[in-house]
Amino acid sequence: MLFMDSDSKALLLSLSRYLRPAISLPPRGVGEPISETLATFADNRHRVGPLLHMAMQNCADITATGPAATLLELACQKNLIASLKQKAAEQRISKLLKDHSIPFTVLKGRGLAQQLHDNSAVRRSKDIDILISPDRSRQAIAMMNQQGYIYKSATLKRTEIPQSIRQKMELKRFKDITFIDPAVSVPIELHQRLFKFEPRDLTGDFNNSVQFDAQPSLSNSFYCLYLVLHGSLAMWPRLKWVVDLSIVARYMPADNRLEMLSIAATYGCDTAVAASLLMTEQVFPDSLDDGWQQILKPYMKARNTAELKDLFFETLTADTNGRPNLPWKSSLLSGSADIIFSGKIGLMDSTRARVLNSVFARI
Repeated sequence: MLFMDSDSKALLLSLSRYLRPAISLPPRGVGEPISETLATFADNRHRVGPLLHMAMQNCADITATGPAATLLELACQKNLIASLKQKAAEQRISKLLKDHSIPFTVLKGRGLAQQLHDNSAVRRSKDIDILISPDRSRQAIAMMNQQGYIYKSATLKRTEIPQSIRQKMELKRFKDITFIDPAVSVPIELHQRLFKFEPRDLTGDFNNSVQFDAQPSLSNSFYCLYLVLHGSLAMWPRLKWVVDLSIVARYMPADNRLEMLSIAATYGCDTAVAASLLMTEQVFPDSLDDGWQQILKPYMKARNTAELKDLFFETLTADTNGRPNLPWKSSLLSGSADIIFSGKIGLMDSTRARVLNSVFARI
């Protein structure tokens, strides 16, 4: 189902009010029962169908029409099955990596869901993202091949290249490589860096902070920064990720807040972090307490923060999850990374990477 942008914005703001009881925010007036249109919008466009179902269970004032209730119940059941498959896939790959002495970090997935929600099955996730050290990538790829994981190439495969070489090149060029778990068909992405375009030392510094903890904690400021950057580099296209940030912001201790912004400033992305938090407050009022408001006050007065916040909101409220509307200069360079990591992505490096990525994708 497609939605006009004007309808999408109204639906999103309505949806954010219905979701509040499910993410421990004080309720606000919702009025009408959840319609089939809103339920479809929640599940298909923003991946929060199970969370909306939970809001109905948590708040007696939130009801749904018959078709909407059926749709949300089905979404909840499907996500429960999917989360069980993810759990099995994550346990298997984690054991294999440990058995082969390959340090790793599960970037999102089940571990994050368990920290954000009492019932981790309400958070939708399609794959498992695992960060490994670049110097162990060859060993990790060989292990995946030997254990029967199915390689899903991101290239057109027009040229005959030995699979191991293609896999190594793909990981280097695109930051990650995808395998499918043969038992439960869950995609597993092996990363050797966090983002396609990023400041030179970002992933290395992240690894030094997280220390390849298999399940990093939200008490780690660098891990929280990663979650914000993951959403902001995509320009916040789905409400699912804004929900994450609303919860993270409310449970982050005061010292961690300042530390996260300080780390972000090192990579030129503190404005993006501030804009992301302020956009989250716009969508989910009460996400930012007085402490946050005081910390972010200098950013609130800055024009570039307001412009970026508006761009995030425009992407979030678009009718489809498509390519964000970036300034032409950024579109020609490293995409959103040019905006998020202001002044930290080299022109020559990004141009060279885009050309090589484009060429490799076609061979």
